Amino acid sequence: MGKGSKWSQHEDAQLARSWVCTSEDPIKGTDQSKDKFWSTIHEHWSSALGQDDRTIQALKNRWSIVSRSAQKFSGYVAQAKSRRASGNTDEDVMQAALALFLSLEHEVFQQEAAWRTLSACPKWQGLPTAKSSAIKKAVDDEDQVTSEETCDEDTRRPMGTKQAKRKSLEHVDMTKKLDELVQAQNNKNKLFSDYMLMQMLTASTEPDDLQALNQLKSDYMAKRFRSCDN
Repeated sequence: MGKGSKWSQHEDAQLARSWVCTSEDPIKGTDQSKDKFWSTIHEHWSSALGQDDRTIQALKNRWSIVSRSAQKFSGYVAQAKSRRASGNTDEDVMQAALALFLSLEHEVFQQEAAWRTLSACPKWQGLPTAKSSAIKKAVDDEDQVTSEETCDEDTRRPMGTKQAKRKSLEHVDMTKKLDELVQAQNNKNKLFSDYMLMQMLTASTEPDDLQALNQLKSDYMAKRFRSCDN
């Protein structure tokens, strides 16, 4: 089959669910033959979406792209977790990872729904990590899947001085941008807390509360102006 219609995020998310459902089946699981495994995924995926316009091979090719893209994003999530500020929620970490991905990859991460499904699956987490040379390609090109042989060949080549220096600079740049994103998120959280406190003090008629409210308003506006300047 040639290049078909573009895959939607809904189709990708269902592909992730179908892979997890099939691989975690206590009776079948991944012990079945590869052909049977993908036949089951195709049947589950087609039934869930009510469509049958993708071949088994198309699902296998797309899965390679979705899984590699999700593995790549897991690296950004790990970076965000390592700099997690006190009081930040899991969703704060997720938003920081998405912002970092956009900042460094110059595109929006399109596989969020699929990643959320796969990241909760131990069997997916146990899959071999995609080589960096295999995941530099665009994640929406379903017809060009980098072969494992090419990945292995690339990783065997010794890293030159210029390449090592570039890698080091890229790491420093990513770390700096992540720290900036985490700080920006913390500033937003503090501004929101001050705003909520002002709302409570506004309802009070106590002189001390009114004095505290005026001071808080002054501090809040000063912080907000500084935040806008940044």
